[in-house]
Order: sequence, then structure tokens, then C-alpha cells
Amino acid sequence: MDLIQGQLIGNYLIIRPLGEGGMGAVYEVEHVQLGVRYALKTFTVESGHVEVLKSKFLTEGKVLARLHDPHLVHVFDLNFDETTGTPYFVMDLVLSEDGKPRTLLDVKTAELDEDCILKWFAELASALDYIHEQGVVHRDIKLGNVLLSSDGHVVLSDFGISRLFSERLRNDVNAVRTMVSEAGTGARLVMGTQGYMAPEVARSEEATPAADSYSLGVMFVYLLTGIWYEPGSKVFKLLETLEYRWMDVLPRLLSENPADRPTNLKELAEGLGQRASRPLALDGEFAVESNGRDA
Repeated sequence: MDLIQGQLIGNYLIIRPLGEGGMGAVYEVEHVQLGVRYALKTFTVESGHVEVLKSKFLTEGKVLARLHDPHLVHVFDLNFDETTGTPYFVMDLVLSEDGKPRTLLDVKTAELDEDCILKWFAELASALDYIHEQGVVHRDIKLGNVLLSSDGHVVLSDFGISRLFSERLRNDVNAVRTMVSEAGTGARLVMGTQGYMAPEVARSEEATPAADSYSLGVMFVYLLTGIWYEPGSKVFKLLETLEYRWMDVLPRLLSENPADRPTNLKELAEGLGQRASRPLALDGEFAVESNGRDA
């Protein structure tokens, strides 16, 4: 369902498109009675596993309505378009200081200072600890799913492929157990973004909170160094040589064995903040700036 400026959907007036992902398009909208602006996400899948994905879209809205953390988007309304029957939900509008929607994928790593990166790490660590306590694995932690607010904080979004491992929460949102398979093979499709995905998830094993920790590690290797992490990467050699404080954190987050990854991310962030760090200077061997990894 493509929406245009000035169109009404429910009580919301379309102001402008903000972006589009795998399952939905997001628009800036204004409530016609309240005059308050929000972000509205519509379901856009028209082929393939439509009913399964629609169920996950509705579950995303219901879950986000129940999660309350300053670094998570919050959903206020969920409904269906009267004409098409297409579901949509309404959530926080998060815009950067220039009034545009921006994510961590838009930042230039060379311009970041470590205090800012540490602040973002602490905010995401707290948010992830919270959702894991509530029984949710995000399953798609990546730069493009972390919004930048006007006051420089980060907000985690897009729970479209999240996994609920809390039976209480599953029952509360009436989530249907679904498994998307390759046609004719019965093999389960891997859900996530290549490059950020934990090794066990890439092997089609069930995603646990440890998988989110791995993806967080991939993100912050890039934010700190401008280098995309790959198993066997020389980036740890660089960090170790510099006695960089992040060397106490990143290898643990990126452990091949999920059982070896930290379970208390907030505690990890607090420990980082208490230790001094040397400036990170990249030489020619390591200074490789990528155009970005996202999907």
C-alpha cells in the first residue's frame, strides 16, 4: 500500500515517506485531531510468505506497545486500513537534529569521538538487557536499525523479525508460532542480516540473546575502527597492540561460542566507562573505510 502526501489513513494524515524495509514502509504522519506527529508503519509484502509475515508484522506492533525503554521505539496504535485491510501501527517519530530520519549507518566513523560511541554502547546495552529480560530477541541488530534522535541519543527500532522466547509474552500478544521454510526442502530460512549475524544463527540454529550480543559487537567494531568485522580479522591484533580498553569487550561479544558471550551488557558498558583508553590511530594496514553494510 503506497501512501502519498495529504492522504488519510485512519486518523492520520500522511506528511512524507521516511523509509522502507523488508516488510513495511514508514511515513511521518500527523494525528488530525491532536495535531501531534508520529511515525506510521504499513505492511507492504505482496508475495511470498504473506500471511506468515503479516502475522509477524502484527506481533511487532503488539510487542513494541508493551516495551517501555527510552532507547526503544514505542507503539501507540495498531489498526487496519478501511479500504485495503492493510495493517499499520503508529509509533514514536525519531528524527535527527536536522529534522531528517537518520541511523547509525549514516554516520562517518572518522568524525566520531570515543565518548559518543561509549554513550551509544551504554544506551543499546541497557535496551538489549531490557528486551532480553522481557523475553525478546531482536534478531536484526544493525546500524540501519538504530535511529539517531535530535539530542544525539540512539533508539533501537524494527522488531519485524524478533523472536519471543517468553511464553507469557507470546500468550499476551497472541503470537502464532511460525517457521518460514524453503519451498520443497523444508529447510528453515535464516532470518537476519548477513555480516551482522551470529555464527549459530547463520547455521539455522535458534537465535538467543547471545546472538544480539554478537551483532552488537560487529556494529561497534565498525563504529570504532571503520573496519567491518569478519572472523579472523586483524582488527583485534590492532586493538591488542594499543592496549585499547575495548579489547576487554569486543572479543567476548564476538566469541564463536554463544555461551562465552556476556549476558549482562549494561554491566559491560559500565566497566568500559570506568577504564581509561588510549586514542585509536589507524595506520595504512587497517584504515579501510567501507560504504556500509546493510539490507
